[in-house]
Amino acid sequence: MDKNKKELPIFLQNPKVRGISKEVVDSIPKDKKVYLVGGMVRNALYYQYFKKILPSRDFDIAFVGNRQGFVSNLIKKGFIYGKTKKKNEIVLKKSKIKKPKAIQDYVVLDIHSDGDQDIKKQIKGKANFTIGSFALELKDILSEDWADKVITTPQAAKDLKNKQIRVNALNKEHPFQIFSCIRLMSLGFKKPSKKDIDRLLKLLFTTDNKERFDINIKKVFDYVGGEKKARILLKKLGIKKDIFDFSVIHK
Repeated sequence: MDKNKKELPIFLQNPKVRGISKEVVDSIPKDKKVYLVGGMVRNALYYQYFKKILPSRDFDIAFVGNRQGFVSNLIKKGFIYGKTKKKNEIVLKKSKIKKPKAIQDYVVLDIHSDGDQDIKKQIKGKANFTIGSFALELKDILSEDWADKVITTPQAAKDLKNKQIRVNALNKEHPFQIFSCIRLMSLGFKKPSKKDIDRLLKLLFTTDNKERFDINIKKVFDYVGGEKKARILLKKLGIKKDIFDFSVIHK
């Protein structure tokens, strides 16, 4: 990063998103710690390194402690509930436009609650890939020196600068990490090691959830520009089995 040029994270360049983000920051109870983690921080740093924008979906939020006060404050500011995915997660969203039709029309918060676990332990133990091992205290996203305050692991920044995909943790709640690799490779990231690919395949073959599988396949195809391009990337990974076919992985 050019130390002489400081600016807000790329995702705050949109005035509407910046305004809603300020509402989120203002909703944090005074005695609580709230962090932006994972992809959104990664993409902001990536822009600092390469001046290229990576697609961003939702804001992954890690809340340390009881999140109820935070959620209540957000509801008062006009956030509504989205689809809740897991026990320790809650999804809230607020529209960026008057008549929203698609998820892109919202600022979406995916709020994770892990009790009182230290944020460094969270990103070290739960980020799927090293390039996702980033956290930033939410209040700091509105500061021009935000990049100097990012919490990370030693390997994360190095791998991000080298565009290298490396497995950080295998999470059974996220068995579709191999598809995340394909999406990242479509953006120019280098494939993981054969050892990591084998580990990700083994994880994929543990799933029996066809609904989530189908959602992830559609996400891959949409993201990379179609099934044909996805299969080219699959070949680059050296995977011969048709892992886009649920019957193949669920034998």
